[in-house]
Amino acid sequence: MKIGIFDSGLGGLFVTRALTKKLPQYDYVYLGDTQRVPYGNRSRETIYQFLREAVEYLFSHDCELIIVACNTASAEALRRVQQQYLPKHHPKRRVLGVIIPTAEVALENGGVKRIGVLATQGTVRSRAYVRELKKIAPHIEIFQQAAPY
Repeated sequence: MKIGIFDSGLGGLFVTRALTKKLPQYDYVYLGDTQRVPYGNRSRETIYQFLREAVEYLFSHDCELIIVACNTASAEALRRVQQQYLPKHHPKRRVLGVIIPTAEVALENGGVKRIGVLATQGTVRSRAYVRELKKIAPHIEIFQQAAPY
């Protein structure tokens, strides 16, 4: 099986390295959209369009699964791709993001009372980390700050 990994830049290379170490039996294709980075200050519709293009590119290169390593694309466009685009165009393929696994790892040691999220303007605006962290730990205090470019 071939797994595609998408990021708006090069940070997803860390995700790729971790996956190749943990799951070496798969083939990987990495796509970094360095031409249009950063995504964080773009509209939700633009991010959705960029993610759709990335998904199409990776599926056209025989990827059966795509990991969206970009927080902004995961926060602003992933759900729409999963719920609207994939069922119509690629019903047997999957696209996953990084926000839920990141929230799970951040809280896996238990006892965490406060957590800070430093992210792009788009990720902070989406409140995706707040939603996912609160699902796991409803009483946690969360601070978000958009990082400058």
